[in-house]
Amino acid sequence: MPALFEQGFFVREPAWHKLGVVLDEYPGRELAMRLAGHDWDVIEIPLLGEFSNEILAAAGQAQNENGRGFMKRVSGSVLHVRSDNLFELATHSTTFERILNSTAYDVAEILFDQGFQYEAGITVDGGRTCAITLKLDEPITITGDDSVVLPYGCLSWAHDGSASLKVRSGTIRQVCANTIAMSEAEGSKLGTDFTFRHTKNVHERIEDAKKAIHGVREALDVYREVAEELAAQPVTPGQRDWFVSTIIGDRDGRISRNVDSSDRVKDNVERERAKINSLFFGPTVPEDHRLTAYGLWVAGGEYFDHLRNYRSVDSYVRRTLLTDSREKASLRNTISEALEVAI
Repeated sequence: MPALFEQGFFVREPAWHKLGVVLDEYPGRELAMRLAGHDWDVIEIPLLGEFSNEILAAAGQAQNENGRGFMKRVSGSVLHVRSDNLFELATHSTTFERILNSTAYDVAEILFDQGFQYEAGITVDGGRTCAITLKLDEPITITGDDSVVLPYGCLSWAHDGSASLKVRSGTIRQVCANTIAMSEAEGSKLGTDFTFRHTKNVHERIEDAKKAIHGVREALDVYREVAEELAAQPVTPGQRDWFVSTIIGDRDGRISRNVDSSDRVKDNVERERAKINSLFFGPTVPEDHRLTAYGLWVAGGEYFDHLRNYRSVDSYVRRTLLTDSREKASLRNTISEALEVAI
């Protein structure tokens, strides 16, 4: 199965792996749980004193049929298996407190009063990891830009002891194990994540979660306000050129004109300049914003995230998801400076 995908549903748009059920409309909670493969509980089997050898044998058979190795069982621990097929999820200490699938849906519905709906739900790795993606079906569009921003509310939790119930907002639709990891990384980077540990006080902390994630709509309003302000501000071709030179480190063309700079350095500068300039005449920057501050903002973000040179795939992923770019964070200041340049 691609990226450990086992079962799931997706609304209107299929996942990249083409597996799972595609729905025409958003499901309710009960249907979402069933199609996502979350309509089961966890059975706890003490590994101390009397326990059922038949149940342990059945759990081992379910494990083997799914092509996965057996976990180490330690006397004095608790074996966790799925209630529907007895698939072995984990072996934990007796003090481990798990989070139910139903509890995750209780938390998910915190977002429903903000307009979110069930967009996708998946089970991966035999049920050891589960995820729900909620979508705020109110596309954000900016004047002169036909593209849309569709924010997601994402939840993921694990029954193998490796993770807690994590809730966050972001832009990544969870469709497999890899996109779950990407969504978690994005939430951590953006500071939009909230974590429930595997403890008994999950329901007590729901109020804390509300405070953490109820800011989604407010954040979108701020984004829209900033974008519209930039979209209304025209720039000259000269100001755009100054902006491009600045973000590649060649402000006022000093490197390009420096006779002491090597040809290699000059070639690198011009190569980076060409990358950004190409954005203004491609699909990234809308035609109406080739000469607006919003166009500079879009092009600058695209460059720092995706076009700037990177040493390895790992460094690229780390740059786009795990670390904050100082240059990207200062884009608005650079744009403000560009607007003051009289060219």
